[in-house]
Amino acid sequence: MPLRSFAKPSKKAANLKYAIIGGRLEDDNRRVYREMRRLCGGRILIFPTASSEPVEVGEETLEVFQSHGFQAEVMMVTEDNGPMTVHDPALIAKVEEYGSVYFTGGDQSKLLAALKPGGIDSPLLKAIRKAHSEGGLLAGSSAGAAMMSDPMIVGGTSYEAMFHGYTDNEEEPGLLLGRGMGFFPHGLVDQHVIKRGRLARMVVAMAHAKVKRAFGVDENTAMVIDGQRGQVVGEYGVFFLDTRDAKLDPESKVYDDVKLSYVDDGDSFTLPGFVVQPSEAKRRVRKTEIAYRAPARSQRNAFGAYAIYDLIARIVLGDQTTYASDTLSVIDPKTKAMASATIRRKKGVSRCLIADLDDGIRMTALNLRLWLDLKPATDELMESREKRGIRTFGMDLNERSRIILLGSSPLYTEKRDQQEIISLIGQGPVGIFAAASAEARRTAQDHVDFFRDHGVEAVDLGITIDNVDYAEKNPSLLHQIEDSKALFLCGGNQIRLVETLLHRGEESAVLRSIARAYANGATIVASSGAVSALSRLMIAGGSSYEAMRYGVASDLGHEGLVIQEGVGLLAAGVADQNIISGRRLGRLIIACAEENEPFGIGVCDESAVIAQKSGYELTASGRYGFVLVDTRASAFHNGQDGFVAKDVRIQMFGPGDKVNLTSEHVERLSSERASAEVFDRLLDQIRREGIDLGHMEKMGAEPSKRHAIRMRLNRDTPLSATLDLECSREEHDA
Repeated sequence: MPLRSFAKPSKKAANLKYAIIGGRLEDDNRRVYREMRRLCGGRILIFPTASSEPVEVGEETLEVFQSHGFQAEVMMVTEDNGPMTVHDPALIAKVEEYGSVYFTGGDQSKLLAALKPGGIDSPLLKAIRKAHSEGGLLAGSSAGAAMMSDPMIVGGTSYEAMFHGYTDNEEEPGLLLGRGMGFFPHGLVDQHVIKRGRLARMVVAMAHAKVKRAFGVDENTAMVIDGQRGQVVGEYGVFFLDTRDAKLDPESKVYDDVKLSYVDDGDSFTLPGFVVQPSEAKRRVRKTEIAYRAPARSQRNAFGAYAIYDLIARIVLGDQTTYASDTLSVIDPKTKAMASATIRRKKGVSRCLIADLDDGIRMTALNLRLWLDLKPATDELMESREKRGIRTFGMDLNERSRIILLGSSPLYTEKRDQQEIISLIGQGPVGIFAAASAEARRTAQDHVDFFRDHGVEAVDLGITIDNVDYAEKNPSLLHQIEDSKALFLCGGNQIRLVETLLHRGEESAVLRSIARAYANGATIVASSGAVSALSRLMIAGGSSYEAMRYGVASDLGHEGLVIQEGVGLLAAGVADQNIISGRRLGRLIIACAEENEPFGIGVCDESAVIAQKSGYELTASGRYGFVLVDTRASAFHNGQDGFVAKDVRIQMFGPGDKVNLTSEHVERLSSERASAEVFDRLLDQIRREGIDLGHMEKMGAEPSKRHAIRMRLNRDTPLSATLDLECSREEHDA
């Protein structure tokens, strides 16, 4: 199907009203509803046409609009009944009476099939266009936003767009484009852009469709437009892309010098030129507020949730003289290629502002530059990326260097298990680092007493988030850390620990000393919450159900999986702890899938993992051992309605078992029966979060569409399984 570039906005466009919402519009987002009510005079028709459950979604959306003071009705026009309803004079009259319409989320293709069958405007769609041209509000969320432009993005992730390019076959991975409604003449529209990492797919879509401008709206956020003036209202903001001066080569998958702006809540702009006026609260970053002076060492998936947004935040808060650009990348193991995204602040052209608000710092970033490219993942490139990812500051690891991950605190395990932990650590002296604890002094003393009771010398290093600045100026303390034979990172809040070691976003001198000790052969022990902190990417919060149902969340205030930058001493993959009692296997799987990490290491309660060779050689210890998530042969799809993961391999390793992640060599010393019992327990926890498709098939039943999580588990061996997940993430977008 041929696609065309946008025509120039007509004079009528100067009076058009829009509320383009990026999805997941929360019921309590009063400001967005207030703006819509202002623009439509409090009267609006609701089209749940894009939803796979239009009746339920229509009722829910109507209730929310009415709670915000709207006079509203539901127009039950669906893909199935479209041939009849789009010609119904009564429905056409309703559009003429109300004048304003709202489209819910779902699948934008359903909207086109119902209202524009065969690519021809139906009478009902013509009535909507007429009402809009006469001053009515045209509003839409998620799919209701995506269909605003023509062409429109139908499907595909940034990952698929970069590695596989454009496709016209929905069964194949890649970027899918189609004809949209063409309501919005100013550029391509995309939604869920920050949450689902869609910036790269926007650029690829612009290149293929020969579109020069695009607007990417994030969740619970609206781009509200009244004629030639617009504003951003909501939880996050809007990405604006301009490729007029860019060099785009879809064949070589190189997209150079794309103009990128991030426009935040409270900022306004004019159309069609898109001239931004930052909110009055915005100001330049003060010297004392500069938080970053060098590129990030973490290996965030370039197309992961919030990854590009976080990278822009680093650039905004960075020192222009030493840190004006940064790069994120991701490797596709199947094609052995690496995609990279580089953000650059251009001196004298880019403009970066922040505002101090009650809910934290907000930013506006104008006229940055974006580069996207795809390269073969050579051995040298892989080695360079790996060295950048692990924080040993260029030092080679000693053969004795080890990391011991304890699934739960040794203070509360049985004496037999405590003695095994002591034997793993050795005779000390052990430096105690209790910065993760809210009561650091007491926690440190408890651990000093614990080691003393077992005949091991231990000392409280006395470093907390409150005094790390002073610790950095204490050479004798830093030398003490570097000379340590063992360092024990107590459990607690992993976020507090990381914010201590990566103080104000920078690698602290304390972290450098820990890394030097590790490189010199010290044993680093992480207990409970500190386990997650040692990975390059840290699981900071969220239950397994939240991770599968909602995906990655921006922070702990939202449902979902929270992922942040970790300390980065453990290079092999994402680590998590208390896997059994915390029911955390599901969130570990989703963390690996969402961030394109090949391995997840789930340490069981009262158990340990001895990690050597940067974590690529693992030995299980303690009561139960650990579970390994392997996504190297997996396939993932983050579509309009949900997330799909296929062929995720899960393995159990009991006490004494060893695995080399590079060679895949496995040594089994544990009791297979005992380990299989633990493995069954973990898999049963996964089943309880959703619907077991295999079981439903055996029973001859069909699961309801309303079920959020479906799965199929295939047991390969007593200690290995393959998992397929289908996680519905379609929201009613009221």
